[in-house]
Amino acid sequence: MSINYLGEIKPLEDQGISFANIAAHLNSKTAYSMQPEECKYILQDNAAVLLDPVFVDQRSGSLIEYYQSLEAGDAKSLIAFYLGRIYADQSVATDQYPRSIQFASVEASLPADLQAVSAKLVESAGGRPHSGVTEQDVIDAKAAWEQAEADRIAEQEAKEEAERIARQEKLAEQERQRQIDETLQDNDAQFWSLYNQHIAVLKDDREVDGWQAAIQSMADGWVE
Repeated sequence: MSINYLGEIKPLEDQGISFANIAAHLNSKTAYSMQPEECKYILQDNAAVLLDPVFVDQRSGSLIEYYQSLEAGDAKSLIAFYLGRIYADQSVATDQYPRSIQFASVEASLPADLQAVSAKLVESAGGRPHSGVTEQDVIDAKAAWEQAEADRIAEQEAKEEAERIARQEKLAEQERQRQIDETLQDNDAQFWSLYNQHIAVLKDDREVDGWQAAIQSMADGWVE
C-alpha cells in the first residue's frame, strides 16, 4: 500500500517526529483501531485472558500469568493499559502514533504463544498495511509529494499565465474592433456629410459637369 504523505507522514513530521520514528510507526500501525468486543473474544478464545464467571473482576490465563511475572516497567504498564481499555469497552488506537509503536514493542517481547495471540489481535484490526516500510521510503514519499506539488503549482501558474495572455488578447481584439467600428462610424458620418454638402443638392441637376465637380469635391474633402 502506498504511503499517503499528507495523511500519514506530514502530521507527525509537523510535531517534530523523526523520519525513523515515523517509519517505525507506519511499520507498526494497524489499519484501524482495535475494537473491544473482537479483542475480548480473541483473548478468551485463546485462553490468554479468562474471566471468572462468579468473581467477574478476577482474570486468569496465559497473558495474565505473563503480566504477573513482569517487573514494573513500560511493558507491564502498557499491557495493563491495553487490558484496561479493552475491558472498559474502549478501543485501542493501534492505528495512531504512539500506540502503534508501543503495542508492537510489547508484542515483540511476548513469548511465542502470546505473539500468536497478538497476531490475531493485529489481524482483527486490519493487519499492518505498511509493514516493511523503511525510513528511506518515508523520505521518498515526502520527496514524491513535494515534486508532485511543485508540478501542480507550475501547471497552475502556467494555466493562469495562459488565461492572462488570453484575456489580454481578447481585450486587444475588442479594442481593435472598437477602433474599426469607430472608424467605420466616422467614415459613414463623413460620407453623408460630404454627400449632403456636394451631391444631395444636385439630385435634380442633370448636368454632367456639375456631378463630376461635386464628386471631385467630395473626394477632395475626404479625410482618412
